[in-house]
Amino acid sequence: MTDVTPTDRNPAFAVDPKLLEILVCPLTKGTLIYDREKQELISRGAGLAYPIRDGIPIMLVDEARQLTDDELAAAN
Repeated sequence: MTDVTPTDRNPAFAVDPKLLEILVCPLTKGTLIYDREKQELISRGAGLAYPIRDGIPIMLVDEARQLTDDELAAAN
């Protein structure tokens, strides 16, 4: 077993599945898609990716990343 230093991009931090069930996009109130690899919550409706840092979703529009057209197409 190797030592892993968790970072905001490291999936060593798991998000509680029950939390994922109740979270919605603060902008559209739509459902979110959990991207475990990128540690982000994707809102297709808003075209935004909300970061997850140290296992905590940051649900602020100002902190979200705008998705590219390719990422939006892949999320569908």
